[in-house]
Amino acid sequence: MPHENPQSIFTQAKPAIYIEGWGMRAEEVQVLARTLQGLLPSLDWHAGDAPVPGALTLILVDEGALAGDARGALWNTFGPVEAMRRARQAGMVAVAVCRGRISRLPPERVGVWVRTAPGDWAQNLESLVRALVALEWEPRRGYKDVAEWRGLRVLTQGNLLAVITSNEDAADFAGLARQALSASMAPPAALSVAGASRSVVERTLVEAGIQEMEIVAVAPMTLGGVMRVDALVGFQWPGPAQSA
Repeated sequence: MPHENPQSIFTQAKPAIYIEGWGMRAEEVQVLARTLQGLLPSLDWHAGDAPVPGALTLILVDEGALAGDARGALWNTFGPVEAMRRARQAGMVAVAVCRGRISRLPPERVGVWVRTAPGDWAQNLESLVRALVALEWEPRRGYKDVAEWRGLRVLTQGNLLAVITSNEDAADFAGLARQALSASMAPPAALSVAGASRSVVERTLVEAGIQEMEIVAVAPMTLGGVMRVDALVGFQWPGPAQSA
């Protein structure tokens, strides 16, 4: 059950998240925004024709739907890649979330691209956002300053391929870490965890020999106080003009 914590309550306007769909019907994106508003009501979810100023933008990509049957419409897959490039040029905080194989998208990608499991968009995005918001946690202020997206802005300046992993057993971060690290032979460059103590996370990283990561964020409680662990693990990948 969720637990209230005075440090977790926003003191200003709700942080905003704008979702943009590629390979998705506009109606589907609108319904998804409403669903997520119910799941994470402490955030202000939007969908529509224009991004919301100051919002975190989630660019959702259904790779299979974009490419079409027998991958006969590959040109469509350039759309989200260009959208991420424009977002970076405009100074927006944006993360791409891909259902399908990211490797099938054009290789000239910039920013953070998250691979998500097939299935329910809402469930996957709920876990992702909890993990991302951990970047904004401050020990003395909790989640009060999320709306600035300062920590996430730093993360999105790099080029990362990322995975999300979750576990309703908040005591098993070590098992969760092993699951996430098995996704790549390369050492991770970034980790953001909600729902685990910093001491447990640091011990796990030392045991795995990966304590030298550039970005590590840990929030002892999840947004909303749900007793679970949500984590994002990011791996560096070559930038533009190189093979991903």
